[in-house]
Amino acid sequence: MARTKITVYVTPDMADALKRLAAADDRSMSDIIEDAITRRLSDLGRDVEHAAVMSKFEQVLRRLGVIEKGVESHFELTAHTARFSMSVAPEIPETQLVAVNARGAERFRSILAAITTRLTSGRSFWRETLSGAHQAQAQHPAGVAAE
Repeated sequence: MARTKITVYVTPDMADALKRLAAADDRSMSDIIEDAITRRLSDLGRDVEHAAVMSKFEQVLRRLGVIEKGVESHFELTAHTARFSMSVAPEIPETQLVAVNARGAERFRSILAAITTRLTSGRSFWRETLSGAHQAQAQHPAGVAAE
């Protein structure tokens, strides 16, 4: 392959080291310099790849945040539903079924309104129970007594 001449100025110590390396490897100084430049330029490709991977990683983190919000909303709905289910009478007479279903639909709308209100205000059962438990566990690992 044809080569283009480039003049480079280096310190005397570096020039001596380059001459010694060329003699030891039985190669020209140009070959050694070309190898060093090639290695440096090939690292640039890795830097670009790293930046692309980090960008994808950040996208995944954002999506995980959305999933976490969804799980939190689901937990909130489940908690309110459990409370509602425990307060309902076990037997409903056939003659009152329509009225009870209407009342149940009204209660369900109230539950959804309560969930929406709590989540939009930044509060949730998930944060108050599970999130707090994880923080406490991180601060006081098993077997370490809190002071």
